[in-house]
Amino acid sequence: MLNHPVRRLLIACCVATSLAAGIAAGADEPPPQVQPTLADRLPAFQDLVRVTAAPLAALPTQGDPLSLFKAVIGPQLGLQDVALTLGAKGLTAAMSQELMISDLTRSAKELVRGLAALQLTQAARDLGTSAGTEQRDGVQRQIDAQRAWLTEGTALEPALHQLLLGIKDSPPQDMTVSINGAIAHIETWAMDTVHREWFRLYNWKDQVRQQRGLARLCGTWQWSIHNHQNHREEKTSVIFAPPGTVASISPAEITVLGDSVYLRWETRAGVQEDSLLFSAEGQRLEGTFVNTAGGWGSITGKRTATCFKNGGGQPAPAQRRHH
Repeated sequence: MLNHPVRRLLIACCVATSLAAGIAAGADEPPPQVQPTLADRLPAFQDLVRVTAAPLAALPTQGDPLSLFKAVIGPQLGLQDVALTLGAKGLTAAMSQELMISDLTRSAKELVRGLAALQLTQAARDLGTSAGTEQRDGVQRQIDAQRAWLTEGTALEPALHQLLLGIKDSPPQDMTVSINGAIAHIETWAMDTVHREWFRLYNWKDQVRQQRGLARLCGTWQWSIHNHQNHREEKTSVIFAPPGTVASISPAEITVLGDSVYLRWETRAGVQEDSLLFSAEGQRLEGTFVNTAGGWGSITGKRTATCFKNGGGQPAPAQRRHH
């Protein structure tokens, strides 16, 4: 196994690429009163929903979910970098693909849709037995306006239908009981959606860094390995697939940060960890390995083929052996 000093050295050598610096010049100005979010806790989604109840209730007919995310929701949920990136102007097609703009846009819209559904459940719960006709009519109109949006690609139609009937037809004293089940169903979907999309957006920069690293590593490498345990020299071919694909023989874990590469191989023979550094403008990899059999030694890798594309003469991956 990789000892802790070596692992710490690997981490210490990593140089994180700043994603926001290149796009900040073309981004919209950040909104005032941004509330930072601690990395070790979730934001107060329910509180945010109450503060932004009016614009959430007006979606999508009287507002744009993505615009609301960029101006208010993103900054308030600790996603300022995402909001700035989505508001950047003049990004090239290549940069948009690298920054995963389409995925960011989809997640941001879905997050706002989840918050809107959560706001609807709050409004329904607030009706109670003392709610007047105007308040009940307002929630009914909101359901009618948001129904198509909230049910697209979801299973919320029955719950929204039940909620609407309960508000329309139930006497005030019985309404709470008749709509509780529907509220719970919608609320569960909303919280699942909000949590899922927030985590995706919060971890976006790490995903971009990892994609960049995998693209840099992709290709065929000739590795020369020296095992100091038995003084054996070995040469082997290692093929790394393009980002988003998996070769038949791939490391269980790949982490690329700057010029540092960490690989973890898991086979029947045990576990092996490689700590490597790019050199020669990314054409060489040099470092060390350790494994659970007690082996340890050096690795020198030389790129012999560039990254292959799916279906484009893809070479057969060589079997990765325990050294």
